Amino acid sequence: MKPEVLKTSSAPPQSLDRLLNSAVVLSWDGLIQSSTPGRVRVEYHIGADGALEYLKLWSIGREYWSLICEYSVHPGWSDGPRFCNGYHSRSLSRLLQSIMMNHGLCSHSRSPNTNGTLEVSPPTAEDVEGAKLQVNEIFQPTVAVSGGNKRGSEVGL
Repeated sequence: MKPEVLKTSSAPPQSLDRLLNSAVVLSWDGLIQSSTPGRVRVEYHIGADGALEYLKLWSIGREYWSLICEYSVHPGWSDGPRFCNGYHSRSLSRLLQSIMMNHGLCSHSRSPNTNGTLEVSPPTAEDVEGAKLQVNEIFQPTVAVSGGNKRGSEVGL
C-alpha cells in the first residue's frame, strides 16, 4: 500500500482569531443550551514554537461560565477535544482538530508563550455565511492520492 500524499490549501494563512470565531459561529446551536442569549469565550495558549498549544471554550447563558470543552496537542493529554458539562459537537470537534493540527494555515500576532482570548456573541445569518465561506476556503476539500483514489476533506460543511 502506498502512503497517501495530501494536497492542502494554497491560500495564505488566515487569522487564528477569525478561524476560531468561525468554528464557534458554525457550532453555535450546540454550544448555547438555554433560551437566553449567551456568549462563548475562547481561551488559548500559543506555545514556545509559536503554534496553538491548547484551548478552552466557555459558555455563559445567565450568570456563570460553564466549560464547553478543552483541547491540548500535548501527547497523552488528549486525543481530541474533551467536552464537559453535557456539551458535545462532532462538527466542532473535527473543526478544532483541523485547526490544531494544521497550525501553519493560521497566523497570529501573539508572542510565544502567551495567551489569547476572544468572545463570540450570538451570530447573525450573515456571520454564519461568512464563517462557512472562511472555513471552506481554508479547509477546502483536499485530494488524497493513493492508487488513484480521491476523497474529500474530513471538514465538510
